[in-house]
Amino acid sequence: MNVQTQKAIIIKQFKQVDDVNLINAIKSMLDYALKKEKEVFDIPEAHQKLVMDRFDKVRKNPERLLDWDEAKKSLKV
Repeated sequence: MNVQTQKAIIIKQFKQVDDVNLINAIKSMLDYALKKEKEVFDIPEAHQKLVMDRFDKVRKNPERLLDWDEAKKSLKV
């Protein structure tokens, strides 16, 4: 079942609900979900610098990288 179908079913069910507490709870969940979707994740400068430093190390010395298939083999016990 796709998302649009699920939404339509939920809306149909919601229209039949008369319990004010349930309606308020659902509204709170929707408000929270909308707020979370709009949040922008700020990445601290220190973390950005750490990632950029690692990229620089790889650019200067690409031999230090491992082949993913080889690395996976070494992780399997």
